[in-house]
Amino acid sequence: MEGNLVVTTSRKATPELVACAQQWAERLQAAYVPRAGHSLRELASLAGARGVLVVAEGDNVVYHEPTEGVEYFFHPNLARLRIHNIKTGRGDPMVTAMQLGAGDRVLDCTLGRGTDAIIASWAVGESGRVVGVEVVPLLAQLTIHGLRTYPEPSAEVRAAMRRVCALQADHNDFLQRQADNSFDIVYFDPIFDRPVDTAATMRPLRHLAAPGAVTRQALAQALRVAARRVVIKQRRDSPLWRQLPPDAVIAGHNSRIEYGLFNAD
Repeated sequence: MEGNLVVTTSRKATPELVACAQQWAERLQAAYVPRAGHSLRELASLAGARGVLVVAEGDNVVYHEPTEGVEYFFHPNLARLRIHNIKTGRGDPMVTAMQLGAGDRVLDCTLGRGTDAIIASWAVGESGRVVGVEVVPLLAQLTIHGLRTYPEPSAEVRAAMRRVCALQADHNDFLQRQADNSFDIVYFDPIFDRPVDTAATMRPLRHLAAPGAVTRQALAQALRVAARRVVIKQRRDSPLWRQLPPDAVIAGHNSRIEYGLFNAD
């Protein structure tokens, strides 16, 4: 991604905004390009880049691929609604699959936009710990930034966001560095082979995320690291279950999504 990405500012660039954009360029190992009145399509063409990261006032950072119509930015998505559902007794299949409680330690190996990590953080509370790792540099850095700065109006959701420890890392390497039983739950939500959610907000994430299913080696490492269980999210009747048979599978009522449970015993 780094070689196909440049960083610029919005059209009204202050010295402070330029400095911020240059910091983003360094973070992503990308080139900073002055906006100079160009459209994003013009700027990408002149720079020979596929994508442009635009830094604007108010901590707003948005990634664009002008020729593909892709626009991606951090947003907690349905985190507030999901937490509301849990509080009103409707539950949440992921939280049920993980059997989360106060004080639990959770490792999210496929952080993406961070919505699942936010829910887990809320569920485990201040005494718990949630770490999320994301291998794609652009997604990782936007999520790290968003979890720290997004102006979420709900105080409890905002607190859950701020507690997530988000890291840019390959989960395979990260798992190998962890001690046995260092987390209670290890979680995977890999990109599905076929999309379930066709919402406009999900298409850019699918476009940018790293492909590939959970490997047998990653599962073995995850089971070593997990004190209680590993949870993998998939489409209903996933072919992955034939390769990695779970101990149990749960799903919400009439849901196209299910969770494979692998007990660490």
